[in-house]
Amino acid sequence: MWRPLVTVFLWFILDSCSTTIKVFPTTDQDKLGVKSNKFRGTVFKKSYPQDKLFISSIDSINRFTPTENEIKQAEAILKKQIEQENKDRLNQLKKKEYIHRNLNKYFRQYIGFTNHKGEKVIHINFDWDRYTLFDRIIGNWDDRNEYTSDFTVTFDGGSRHWSINVNLTTGKLEGLSINGVA
Repeated sequence: MWRPLVTVFLWFILDSCSTTIKVFPTTDQDKLGVKSNKFRGTVFKKSYPQDKLFISSIDSINRFTPTENEIKQAEAILKKQIEQENKDRLNQLKKKEYIHRNLNKYFRQYIGFTNHKGEKVIHINFDWDRYTLFDRIIGNWDDRNEYTSDFTVTFDGGSRHWSINVNLTTGKLEGLSINGVA
């Protein structure tokens, strides 16, 4: 009698731990929204103007619009490899600032491109998205973290702003860049 109930209960617990990702249209024709049970983000379509993207780690102008499955693949690679990639803890002064411990607390911006080897890569910008009520009252929050916001370039800010490339072809992370601390 209890066995089926325990099985159903465990299934619900395990299912709630998994990350669900949905991609949806926004009011901006060049952007798609990304909603997860753990984070939010924006996909910049191939049609998004190239001159609004300022990414030094991209070695190609051949872009593509990442699909929902490619976003899921990139997030799985990121989740699996980010702690090792972040072993030097650059510009992360305290344990609570370690990016791999706060992965779900960032708003993401996804840009797909094909590198010079013909490999599919997704560049991901991460901007801190967990502001407290007190932060918001004193005006310390980022209104650029919206589905229709343009691509952001941020100087300084330490671990609150960082980026990385996820190579979908090789299944590897490349070019981790964590902003400096002023």
